[in-house]
Amino acid sequence: MQLVYLDESGNSGNNLHDMQQPVFVLCALLVPEDKWLQLETDLHSAIEVHFPPPRAPDFEVHATGLRNGDKFFRGTPVSKRLELRDDWLRLAAKHDLKVIYRAIEKRRYHRWQQETFGVGVAINPHLVALPLVARVVDDYLASLPSHPHGMFISDEDRATMDDVEKAIHLLRVTPGALKLRRIVEKGFFADSRKSLPLQLCDLCAYQARKLEEARLGMPAKDVDAGGTQLLEPLVVRGAEKLQDTLAWIVDQQKKERPGNESRSR
Repeated sequence: MQLVYLDESGNSGNNLHDMQQPVFVLCALLVPEDKWLQLETDLHSAIEVHFPPPRAPDFEVHATGLRNGDKFFRGTPVSKRLELRDDWLRLAAKHDLKVIYRAIEKRRYHRWQQETFGVGVAINPHLVALPLVARVVDDYLASLPSHPHGMFISDEDRATMDDVEKAIHLLRVTPGALKLRRIVEKGFFADSRKSLPLQLCDLCAYQARKLEEARLGMPAKDVDAGGTQLLEPLVVRGAEKLQDTLAWIVDQQKKERPGNESRSR
């Protein structure tokens, strides 16, 4: 079994015109079950080294706070914050963890959404990114010698929890290119404040977003360079089945909103 942690970065909901966050990223962090306990121990040890007690009871390594010096990291020198970031990413490499992510350029996605469904239909990009990421995860698991199953574990985001659960179930029974064969039917949700691997996934998602924003031509900042360099060797690329996914999204919208058939053609 592999534990597949899911988190996102650049989520502005259905606001697809956020100039400060033009890219949405959904990220999967794959942790083999036999490495989970040691990974958690090592992540905690790194916190102890860089931010020893006393700490706030709800202390959390959140990527934006770590990078910008907010909340738990207010007043902490940037060099110290980056040391923890880099140590965590090195631990991901040490434990041979893999990262699979999908970036969605929001303005381009907005154009597709309007051209496909017309004005008034808003689909959170998370729900489009999920099958794209899930397809690559499924193929990767199938390629491993033991053909392990994967279990999705997501942050407790009330805005998307029901939709994520529904999508996983549908993709397991959907025939054709999008069918998931290695993912267990039930998705699980955890409080990120209590899950160090979820916090590591959040860190990976943030670095992936910075990498994709740079590819779009946004000015890259030196503070992000080390993180993206450490992330890139962890990334697994695969066949996302984009056109199949878009067709599946259109089909699901037709089923949920029967009056939209004419717009969806």
